[in-house]
Amino acid sequence: MSDPAAKIGDDHSNILDNPLHGVVIPSALFVIGIAIIAYMADDIRYLYGILIFGGLIGMRALRAFQRRQSLFPDSWTALELEDQTLISKNSAIYRFKLKTQIETLNIPAGHHVAAKVNIDGKDVIRYYNPISSNVQEGYLDLLVKSYPNGTVSKHFAALQPGNTVEFMGPMGKFNYVANSYKTLSIVAGGSGITPVLQILNEIITTPEDLTTVHLIYANDTEKDILLKDELDDMAYKYPNFDVHYVVRHPKQNWTGETGLVTMDMMARYLPQYSEENRLIICGPEPMERLVLEHARQLGWKHDGSASFADDQVFVF
Repeated sequence: MSDPAAKIGDDHSNILDNPLHGVVIPSALFVIGIAIIAYMADDIRYLYGILIFGGLIGMRALRAFQRRQSLFPDSWTALELEDQTLISKNSAIYRFKLKTQIETLNIPAGHHVAAKVNIDGKDVIRYYNPISSNVQEGYLDLLVKSYPNGTVSKHFAALQPGNTVEFMGPMGKFNYVANSYKTLSIVAGGSGITPVLQILNEIITTPEDLTTVHLIYANDTEKDILLKDELDDMAYKYPNFDVHYVVRHPKQNWTGETGLVTMDMMARYLPQYSEENRLIICGPEPMERLVLEHARQLGWKHDGSASFADDQVFVF
């Protein structure tokens, strides 16, 4: 266990991580001690020590306060990788430390962060939707899928704990308001599940949000289904959420849907078009085009242009 006094003197720590043990208790003991010495010595000059100590603590707290925020929409911040967890043959979760252990990321549902890495002397930027919820403290989790020609994903795969990546954000245009629609119909594919997880976390952690969510999640194989255990757990615990999996190349024992997402699947598993319902699509571009065409035939209105924040049909 670390020494609270060391937290005050160590410039690499942050007293905002645990202000009770790192500031309040040591400061109170110091002030009481000085007051007792001044009383016993009958010399008020000892009380000047309280003023000096207060100034030192104030400067330390100011420095900590200035660096308490980890993400900014207009400047880059280097965050240190804590660990990585492989969840499929080509995908892993990367956990980055925030500036303090008590910080939470206030990232709106469906918004992303920019990650900047240096490859062969050039800065390369990619965008990711964090999968850590806004109530989790101290870290930023990214799910990154590696591709054969993906230079940035290969860079991530080579990272070691202690390495840093620069981040900026949040950014995005999707807007979600609790209970603004009766249902959310979502079709996702591959790593397109990441903004969906943000939306689900937003709904599930808001008790007054009664929105019903129906998800169709498509992948090439069973092993490509990302965070299936987490999704199944959400469906089990949250009565207003259900998920249906579609696998393009199933094994013989696969009992779910197979092939590509079809209009028939959408008609069976998703509510029909209504002003009370909203449709969200997120995945590889060919899948998005296919699903959007099915949606139009099922009565959803979308003219093919870029989506805006509150559109009833939103394509990431």
